[in-house]
Amino acid sequence: MATTSEDCLYLNIVRPAGLPLNSTLPVLVWIHGGGWEEGSAADQRYNGSFPVRTAVDMGSPIIFVSFNYRLGIWGLISGPSVEKAGLTNILLHDQRQALAWVQENIAQFGGDPSRVTVMGESAGAVSIGYQLLAYGGRDDGLFRAAIAESGGPFFIAAPNRNASQRADDFQLVLNTTGCGCAADALGCLRQASAASINQASNIVPYYFTADGDFLPDTNMALLRQNRFLKVPLLIGSNRNEGTTFTKLRMTKPFHTDSDFAEFVRLALSGWPIDDSTIQDWARLYEEEMKASSIASLGTVDPNPGPTFGDGYGKASLWLGDMMFTAGRRFANQKWNENNISTYGYFFDTVTNIVNASTSGAAHFQEIPYVFGNFQGVGWDMTPFPEEPTFRRKHEELATVMSRMWISFVVTGSPNFHQVAGENLAWPAYSNDSPTIFGFSADHGSYLLPDDWRDEAFQLFYQVADRLMLSAE
Repeated sequence: MATTSEDCLYLNIVRPAGLPLNSTLPVLVWIHGGGWEEGSAADQRYNGSFPVRTAVDMGSPIIFVSFNYRLGIWGLISGPSVEKAGLTNILLHDQRQALAWVQENIAQFGGDPSRVTVMGESAGAVSIGYQLLAYGGRDDGLFRAAIAESGGPFFIAAPNRNASQRADDFQLVLNTTGCGCAADALGCLRQASAASINQASNIVPYYFTADGDFLPDTNMALLRQNRFLKVPLLIGSNRNEGTTFTKLRMTKPFHTDSDFAEFVRLALSGWPIDDSTIQDWARLYEEEMKASSIASLGTVDPNPGPTFGDGYGKASLWLGDMMFTAGRRFANQKWNENNISTYGYFFDTVTNIVNASTSGAAHFQEIPYVFGNFQGVGWDMTPFPEEPTFRRKHEELATVMSRMWISFVVTGSPNFHQVAGENLAWPAYSNDSPTIFGFSADHGSYLLPDDWRDEAFQLFYQVADRLMLSAE
């Protein structure tokens, strides 16, 4: 990193050309992802001119806002002295300040502060989940609806910790930055070099802190207690969420139950996990390999070759469920339980930039479709196929998805998209008959029941419940 500065809290505002300043348009606020260690609102894959143009073409213009926030240790440092100084969950405060800025100023750009929808993907979607849980669901009037792509309020991939549980992590930060013996640890850190803080960011895990303030409890506890902001939520995940992360995390091919158990323990480091739960997951995901559900591997080969092993499909499906898909279902269920409008989706399309047999409909691959980025601006290669017939199908899918997202921003429902020939209605989620919307370039839109792998998902919820109880 050549230059680093905490002076990064800037916004982009994109509005239709020629818009009268006395306009009162709906506002879409984008929160970028990147694992809270990378990413930027300047990334052209998040170019706000695309959704703004789509909305204008629909006759329902919007204003688009995106912003940066502090990342890594700069945004997620924690420990007892950090909590005492009121400095936990900094990046969430950054995001909330950006949303407050929008409330105070967006009218000057022709936006309606009472019609703000927040939208994010991956770490951005999880951040939105925490904004929904902030202060136990306190409504500060910052947004009226939310879109969460691959993430949300229930995120098991990083356990919530209290400040005392982060003491060792904080000491590691101090040691890495040369502040290990400083009498005034925070004062020393404020004088430390950016390079040393970035080095600490590469070593210390990122956990949000249940600090009794911004996050009064763990995310699972707040959800169980229905202490979240009651606004409409559109939330979804991709068929093969786990493939990208499995390839990043695997240290050897998957062959045995021991290989799977080792992988699970590494992925759930810090969680109260027992052998019987891992054995149950091993059995359930092995059964899924033998009798695939409608939401199984799709194009991904369960055994793509010796580099991956014959347990690759099983491990990648488990990891995707753990990180994103089980949480998506839990959020849909909790919102419907509280009579709040919510929609679930399942992205089921393999793009031009991934390997179908090892990646499939992978994490992040829905982005060019929901943004309506037909030319692949910002991508190293175009996500859409070059062959004209296939490309047309992908462009049609991008038209449907981008317009459904705009429809939700403007009306609170994805069904006012105005796409000729797209006659399948997207039903609001109902626990009585749980159904989500599938997006496939090859097969078109479809509805699928949301009841698959439920026994495995319940185990994820039970693990989170145990952490909640251990923190009491």
